[in-house]
This record gives sequence, structure tokens and C-alpha cells, in this order.
Amino acid sequence: MPGIVRARHFTRHAALAFLAGALMGAVYWALSVPSPAPPLLGLTGLAGIVAGERIVTAIRNRPSRRRPVPSATAKSPAASAPTSQEPTHDSP
Repeated sequence: MPGIVRARHFTRHAALAFLAGALMGAVYWALSVPSPAPPLLGLTGLAGIVAGERIVTAIRNRPSRRRPVPSATAKSPAASAPTSQEPTHDSP
């Protein structure tokens, strides 16, 4: 559920940023002033930078799927007792 809340929060902010940019574009058009925005190729490069940063962050923050390796020095006598899945040597 927290992921959905974050997605809605981001979407709302992205929509507001887009609307503000569109409004400023209309103002620049009405005043016949060239927009100070970079060309489309530059904007796609910026989008790639942001996407790459988010991908790397997501990979680094994901939980590890590896199991921790038990150390050999931390064995206790109870840990060396046979479990129900291990065969015992007492049976014929």
C-alpha cells in the first residue's frame, strides 16, 4: 500500500509540474519570446539520466535474496544434534 501512495504522490506532483510548464510555454508563445528550454534531444538525455539513477537506486535498495552463511565458530551443541530429516545411526 505505501508504494501506491508514493505513486499517487509522484503522479500529482508530475502533473502539476507539467501544467506549470505548459502554462509558461503558453506565456512565452503569447509574448513571442523563444523558450529557454533545451531542445528535445537534451530533454531525452535528461530523462535517461533520471531513469538510470532510479534504476540503480532501486537495485541497491532491494532486499538481498541470499541466505546468511552460518559461521563455523558459532555452532552450539544443540545445532549438531540430528534433526528429524537426518538419519540416525541407531536404527538397524
